[in-house]
Formats: sequence, structure tokens, C-alpha cells
Amino acid sequence: MPLRIVILLLVSTLAISCSSDSDASESQATEPEQDFWVSLEEAQHQALDKGRYILLDVYTEWCGFCRRMIRETYADKRVQEALDQYFYPVRIDAESSRTVAFQGESYTMQDLALAFGVQSFPTTIFLNPQGEPVALQPGFIEAERFHKMLSFVGSESYRNQTFQQYSQNN
Repeated sequence: MPLRIVILLLVSTLAISCSSDSDASESQATEPEQDFWVSLEEAQHQALDKGRYILLDVYTEWCGFCRRMIRETYADKRVQEALDQYFYPVRIDAESSRTVAFQGESYTMQDLALAFGVQSFPTTIFLNPQGEPVALQPGFIEAERFHKMLSFVGSESYRNQTFQQYSQNN
């Protein structure tokens, strides 16, 4: 009888372990793929031509909240619509030595993040069409709040009211 219990426990443990691995691979496989990201160079060129803003998503590979922003916030339909309407979204890996051009200067992604004063991840930076910072928001942002932020900046409401005023009226 004790041997039977040990075998049942082993089989149960194995089943739970396989189930967890399966769940993890499923969640990775179902993580939404956003194809709306553009290069920083393209964003700067298009923003000037079209008068749209640039959104910099500053992230790191190891950052759990960065992955959560991709999975939950950027996957939200309203967020995607606001991005489409007002922004050219760009991702910057704050630990990358890959070179990018910004405002006619060459930077590594890491140096560019430092130049903007990024100290935590994720950090979202809103730039006007000329590439000048409008706002910097560190931390994970829920989809509903992020949608309001995108609309607040993109509609240029930030020019004549606070975000709190905008949020109360919209």
C-alpha cells in the first residue's frame, strides 16, 4: 500500500509539472505579436512629415513589467487605435549597444535611454513631432490609463490642461 501512494504522488507531481510547462509555453506562444513598432529613424522622418508624435517604449529583456506591457497594454484594441491615430511607436532596449540615430546624432540604445534620464523599466517617453520630450512616464501602465495618456498627448490636450483635468472630462 505505501508503494502505491508513492507512485500516485510521483505521477501527480509529474502531471502537475508537465501541466505547468505546457501552460508556460502556451502563454509564450499566445503572447501577442505587435507589428506596429517602427525604427527610431523612420519614426523621426515620418513624425515630421505627418505631424504625429513618437512614443518610445524603453524596456529591458529581463523586465517582467515590460513583457506585461506588451502582453496586456499594447495588445489592447483601444491602445492600438490611439497609437495608430497619433503616434509612431518605437522600442528601445536600454541595455543594447545597437546604434540608432536621434536628432542627427548617433547613440547606442543604452546611451539614448540614459540621455532621456530613464532610471527604471518600462519607461514610456512621449516626443513631439520635432523629437522633443513632452512627458516621461516610468512603470507599468494599465491599458485604460495608457489609452487616456495616448489621447491626452496625441490630441495635444496637454497644452492647455493637466492630465487629471483631462481624465475627469474624458
